Amino acid sequence: MKRLTSAVALGLFLPALGCSESPSTETNHEEGAATASQNGLGDLNGLSSYNGLSSYNGLSVYNGLNSYNGLNSYNGFMGSMSGRQVISYLVKCALPAGHQITKQDQSNAWYTFKGAIGMGAGWETGACDKTCQEGISACLMAHINTAGVHIPLWLDSPAATVGYGQSSDYPYQEGTYFGNLFQTNPTTGKPDAYYCNGPGFATSTVPGRLGAYQANAVYTNPFGTNAMCASNCTAPAPPYNNDGYTSCKGYNVPVTVWRQPAPMPMAPLNVYQALL
Repeated sequence: MKRLTSAVALGLFLPALGCSESPSTETNHEEGAATASQNGLGDLNGLSSYNGLSSYNGLSVYNGLNSYNGLNSYNGFMGSMSGRQVISYLVKCALPAGHQITKQDQSNAWYTFKGAIGMGAGWETGACDKTCQEGISACLMAHINTAGVHIPLWLDSPAATVGYGQSSDYPYQEGTYFGNLFQTNPTTGKPDAYYCNGPGFATSTVPGRLGAYQANAVYTNPFGTNAMCASNCTAPAPPYNNDGYTSCKGYNVPVTVWRQPAPMPMAPLNVYQALL
């Protein structure tokens, strides 16, 4: 059984307009062999364009999400609404449903952050190794919406807590996300944040996602403009070979995103009146 998760559209570093800071409530369903979620992360700029997650204001990949030396009240994340939104998605991506952490901000207010997808469960109390870092990074990037709006998504990944499978409600394979936001690439001076296009990236496009205009998107396509994942990534063995990928550019925990058809815009009232 895999989870059907629902996430409020919290802006990562740039809050999505009209969205609550409170963590969402997860609901379990038997639906398919992958994970459905909603995105809405505004952008990744606040993680620091020049430093990886592990070097940003004391966030440590070694001591656990619940340790004093990791996230604490003096950490820049807990000290602002946008920072707490970062933590919300970090915990949602990292920990499984039913797990949560509670942290205090600089004003002694307490906040609870709930897990959902479980791509780095060991980070709750211990180290976040390379696999953990890649999985959480791909998950965070998969949830970015540069327009800051709610868009339902279907996620496939080799991560055991996500898995492979398709849903008829999500017919368009948008693309695949991969990289490592926890480490700084010595050549670029920035974390590796990548994507490549799926066959449906330009079909029924939605605001803030691949195929539509994305201002200040943190991720880039390392294979070239509009390069396809199918030509550059490794697919899983049948029967899941059309569902997603097991590795891209040496990263072994990618997340492949499937989209629903874009909602039809509402016609102006006078159009409806003319049809009556």
